[in-house]
Amino acid sequence: MRGRRKDVGKRDAIILAARALFLERGFAGTSMECLAAAANVSKATLYSHFADKSTLYRAIIEGKVTDYRLADFSEHLCGDMARDLEYIAMSMQNLIFDDEAVSMLRMVISEARHQSLIVKVFDEAGPKQVFGRIADYFMACKERGEKGLGCPHAEAKLFTDLVIGHRHFMQVLMNIEKAPTAAARKKNAQQAVGAFLALKKS
Repeated sequence: MRGRRKDVGKRDAIILAARALFLERGFAGTSMECLAAAANVSKATLYSHFADKSTLYRAIIEGKVTDYRLADFSEHLCGDMARDLEYIAMSMQNLIFDDEAVSMLRMVISEARHQSLIVKVFDEAGPKQVFGRIADYFMACKERGEKGLGCPHAEAKLFTDLVIGHRHFMQVLMNIEKAPTAAARKKNAQQAVGAFLALKKS
């Protein structure tokens, strides 16, 4: 006999409540009991969807990556590397400068002092997943004969470093500067792609 199908609406309610509670109380300060109450579900329902807080937090981060089409961007690519990279660069910036994503990262940095498990969860579900997709893209480009490409992992590192602009990103994290506007992100994406392609031709 098949088990009952999980209620998607309740799962969404749990994730929505968890996003708010984790940001308000931190990972360590949020209990499964509080999460169930905030989502207006029983603890049994909560555990039927998520085995523990780490699983729930992973789902939140993976959902954010998916929202910005970085879990799988293949269907949005056209085969022209310059245009493809600009699309990826814009998606990356839209994700990392998302207000909630910035707040999530601030929380992770704060919890890292206590060697919290969510640091690893955040990295695996977010940055590492995105980096992996970009490395896969460069592997595909290399296999189809694009010139000037070396190790896909090294190309992904170079490209992401150019796109993110760590100094500006750190200033946004520290609330010294505001996140760039859509127009500024587009300009940054174009400049990053131009610099990357110029390095590949040199």
